[in-house]
Amino acid sequence: MVLSLGTVASARQAGTKLQDQKLSEKVTQSTTIDPTTKAEVAKFIALSIQKLNSVDPSDVRSGREMLVSSMTNQQVNPAFRPLFAAMILPDLKKIISSPSAFNATNALEVVKSLQCPDSIVLLADQTVMKNQPNASLRLVAAGGLATLRTPIDLTSGQADGVLKTISSSAAKEADWMVAAYDIQALCTFSTSPKVPKASQAFARTAFVATLGSIVLQIRSKGTVNPEMIRAVNRSLAIYMRDQVPLASQADVASVMKALEPTLKEIKSLPVQSEPDSLVEAYAQVNKTVDTIQKTFLGGKGSASGGATGKPATPPSPPAKK
Repeated sequence: MVLSLGTVASARQAGTKLQDQKLSEKVTQSTTIDPTTKAEVAKFIALSIQKLNSVDPSDVRSGREMLVSSMTNQQVNPAFRPLFAAMILPDLKKIISSPSAFNATNALEVVKSLQCPDSIVLLADQTVMKNQPNASLRLVAAGGLATLRTPIDLTSGQADGVLKTISSSAAKEADWMVAAYDIQALCTFSTSPKVPKASQAFARTAFVATLGSIVLQIRSKGTVNPEMIRAVNRSLAIYMRDQVPLASQADVASVMKALEPTLKEIKSLPVQSEPDSLVEAYAQVNKTVDTIQKTFLGGKGSASGGATGKPATPPSPPAKK
């Protein structure tokens, strides 16, 4: 009997612990948070934040999974997301600004899963070098914006504010992969079905302007690392692969026409003589430009440096941490 009672008690304890690991669907599917629900949510947040603040990596991962799974692995009412975000974002911001890059990275992964206007604004702010000096964390934030899983309802003011932050960040970015994700985020916003039409147009304009700014900085010698040409190539190739199929013919034609001066500028950039990896990067971007000019601008593609052919394959994103 003692053993049996012990087994029952252990099962109940395990059940309680399991219940603490995620929010019930009844909660996540609600449109409001009443006092009773708020107490349950607050308890859940406290436990997950405690884990995210831990020095034990397994605890940190557990805290992240608690939150991410609750936001992604079950039905979540869109109205619940901003309510939940308002409760948890202050704690997540503290972790993101903590000395531990590991804890901060996991907190940013949680922010990415919230998928609401306030979380989008926070991710955009984290792409700014003065706000986030750690390039790896900027990459996580930019990647979250570039690969939004759920269309988010944004007002014109919200969308335009985020777009201004992202485009400004990309033009000043020192890490080519972060810049590439910044620009990819601009493209994502340009075709997101829940972004206002005017803001979609603004995103297309920002995409063209940001690429042009980076190319001009590369030409001006010393103001930008030449490896930023990788960001330019990846951005053009991904636009061709991901955005052209989603956009209207008129919008694609408008973007390509606006890009024409920048494409010509790319073709006239002095080709690097070393190292080999950078020589290859310049050859790849010339291939991409050739394809765009032939496909959309009626050109034959001037094979600068002997570069012709299909667009370069975008570099694979970094391994998930």
